[in-house]
Amino acid sequence: MSSRLLALTLATMAVTTTQVYAQHRGTVELGGFARYGKYDTDLGLENAAGWGGRLGFFLSDKVFLEGDGALAATKVSGTDVDHTPLHVRLMGNLPIGKRMAFLIGGGWAYNKFSKGLTATENGVGGLAGLRLSLGQRVSVRGEGLADYMFDHAGSGSATLHYAVQAGVSVQLWGGPGDKDHDGVKDNLDKCPNTPEGTRVEASGCPDADGDGVADQGDRCANTPTGKAVDAVGCSDSDGDGVVDPQDQCPNTPAGTQVDATGCQPDADHDGVPDTADQCPNTPAGVRVDVTNGCPVDADGDGVLNAQDKCPGTPPGVAVDANGCPADSDADGVPDATDKCPGTPAGTAVDATGCPAAAAAVVVLEGVTFLSGSAKLTLNSQGPLNRAVQGIQQRPDVKVLIEGHTDNVGNRDANIRLSKARADAVRAYFISKGVAASRLATVGIGPDQPAAPNDTPEGRAKNRRVQLRSQP
Repeated sequence: MSSRLLALTLATMAVTTTQVYAQHRGTVELGGFARYGKYDTDLGLENAAGWGGRLGFFLSDKVFLEGDGALAATKVSGTDVDHTPLHVRLMGNLPIGKRMAFLIGGGWAYNKFSKGLTATENGVGGLAGLRLSLGQRVSVRGEGLADYMFDHAGSGSATLHYAVQAGVSVQLWGGPGDKDHDGVKDNLDKCPNTPEGTRVEASGCPDADGDGVADQGDRCANTPTGKAVDAVGCSDSDGDGVVDPQDQCPNTPAGTQVDATGCQPDADHDGVPDTADQCPNTPAGVRVDVTNGCPVDADGDGVLNAQDKCPGTPPGVAVDANGCPADSDADGVPDATDKCPGTPAGTAVDATGCPAAAAAVVVLEGVTFLSGSAKLTLNSQGPLNRAVQGIQQRPDVKVLIEGHTDNVGNRDANIRLSKARADAVRAYFISKGVAASRLATVGIGPDQPAAPNDTPEGRAKNRRVQLRSQP
């Protein structure tokens, strides 16, 4: 066979898309092939094409024993010579994905020459090639051979011959097939009609996450690749008896007692495990020290956070039972900053605690927001609560809540932000019992600065909310 014909055969094998059908123990391979041989120069034979046949028997799906024989017509010194090569080999049938199988093997080789040259040779030979299935019982093969003949009748020297072969084989009998092409033999396949290309586990049933548990019984269907799983397909990375999807504490140390969520028991739900909780009955919602589980007093004013309505009180300021700065005359201005500490009850006062003039403007000192937003900070509660007290002491007065900003950024955006902040203060006043009909808001943005905007301090003064009383 010419090298051009062999190349065409191998190219056809490379582009064929038919799936490989695995051979099985007991399969018999019967095939024919064309060959082209190149002879050792010591014999003086011309290279020649020929035809032959093979018979193989599969010992397993990857190992088989085969014999082949061929006939090639060649010449020596112009005289016709018939060459009959025979081989018996032990072969490996090694799959390459699902498309091909790599063939490699070797064994006994025998050559007989007749007519113009009468001689025989014995030796060993090797073969390497490819097999590609064209159907469940039909495949094509292409291979190269090398025969080292150390026993040559009529000559004292060894010879080395080469050949290439390509042909078609049929597989007969053998073990069970694989009709859904999932790599699991039909006699072991519990899901024999799996769609082609579907990932399966050992019994041939779909297994999308590849954990070895079929999808229909997998309670944790998206287990990461490589994770060890139990009989229902779930993993427990920290070995605490709670599977990973339900484990809210996935790195619990070995041997630690856990609850149904995989975390250490925490009877009062304060975030501190019972084993470290020195105050195991803390009321719900109370902030605790994470090291001992006991309530904390963040501002150190002697009032626990849970009862402290003014949690940001500066150090050293006297507070009442609610944790807010003391206000002896109940005018809404703490004693520490009240310039008129004896104001009569019911008198409207300004930010200094002194009686306020009509239409007075009061800047809400200490009222701050999260950067770039209209969300009040926790520290704003104290000043706002005092303002509420002042407003409620004058039920006949309506209040305009003005929002102001500095001049940094877009003017229209600043106006919108100042309006939103004024609205947030109004909402807080309403939540504390001030009638909505008494409150109005306006967003002035950067248009009415209280100080120059060319220094950080000036810009800070301009970012303010102020109250303007209206009859």
